[in-house]
Amino acid sequence: MRFIGDVHGKFEFYWTIVEKCDESIQVGDMGAGFRTLPKVPMTHRFIRGNHDSPEVCKADPHWIPDGKVENGMMFIGGAWSIDQEWRIPGISWWEDEELSYREFEGLIDKYERVKPEVMVTHDCPTIMAKQVHSHHFDDNSRTREALDTMFEIHCPDLWIFGHHHVSMKGKAGSTDFIALAELDFIDITFAKIETAKLKDN
Repeated sequence: MRFIGDVHGKFEFYWTIVEKCDESIQVGDMGAGFRTLPKVPMTHRFIRGNHDSPEVCKADPHWIPDGKVENGMMFIGGAWSIDQEWRIPGISWWEDEELSYREFEGLIDKYERVKPEVMVTHDCPTIMAKQVHSHHFDDNSRTREALDTMFEIHCPDLWIFGHHHVSMKGKAGSTDFIALAELDFIDITFAKIETAKLKDN
């Protein structure tokens, strides 16, 4: 499985990444709402970033809904935009870029029941955001607050995220974290989800 960092509408580069693999998941900020999304096979999917139109995402069959769980993986998109005051509502910024507190309450309950082995999210828990030290770090995000709560409840084996425009690997507790920068990618072979073998691109 190939995991791909933020794309931001740079679909020409995105295509060169996905054409060389059978299956991929892009971790948000695809560019939905800024440009027409590329026509790729259904095995290439994406979650929603804060710089993606939620409505455009929901209308695209390649989008993975927030809270979906499959093969031991749970997916949650969205984040808080630190630059929202310079963006245009409905054009380059969307008020529902983050899920509501009520929606997160439901996802936290689901997370506690499922206890996924792998988390695929656009943002990450605070403990990793502080390690990343990017310009995206903030204390105003209900997404971050929800992910912190999830991480306190259960430490998955692996957590993959984008949003911070940094490539790095880290560890917190028993969880391995992988941050993907823009158009960065990593191939992960899941012989068994709980014993994932990581292979750098």
